[in-house]
Amino acid sequence: MLSLAALCTLASCVATNKGFQSSPVVSRDVQLDPIKADIKVNEETKLKGESFSTYVFSFKVNGDNTFADGIAYSTEGKVKRRMSHAHEVRAAAAYKALSQGDYDFLVHANYVMTKKNYLGIVKVYQCSVTGYGANYTNFRTEKRKIVIVDGKEFEFSE
Repeated sequence: MLSLAALCTLASCVATNKGFQSSPVVSRDVQLDPIKADIKVNEETKLKGESFSTYVFSFKVNGDNTFADGIAYSTEGKVKRRMSHAHEVRAAAAYKALSQGDYDFLVHANYVMTKKNYLGIVKVYQCSVTGYGANYTNFRTEKRKIVIVDGKEFEFSE
């Protein structure tokens, strides 16, 4: 008979996500030239991705395991730190849509989310997303000139 530790080891699973945040350096001693890029949208092909997951007592029993990290789904542009079940299904749908080509992000993404609840025990989430694939191109820096007049800073790009 298996010990409890051996049983837990055999029944456990692992998922790894690694995300990075970036922000500008806020220091008067560091001079940075902003990086700019153009956006090229493929308007000829509309991408579509679909995902679903089923949870029993908040434990996932089936669904996708690949996700697009860093996707914001609200007008506030905030990315949640911990994925809720609905957020996870949206991220999986976005991943499937973006995997249809070599794209950096979705433009004009429209999500349709359905949640079915069976006696509070079983929850089924379904999501479909449509949008256009886009890429960042023509990365460049633009020199900035800061002029201080009467204690006020004015910034000019060359």
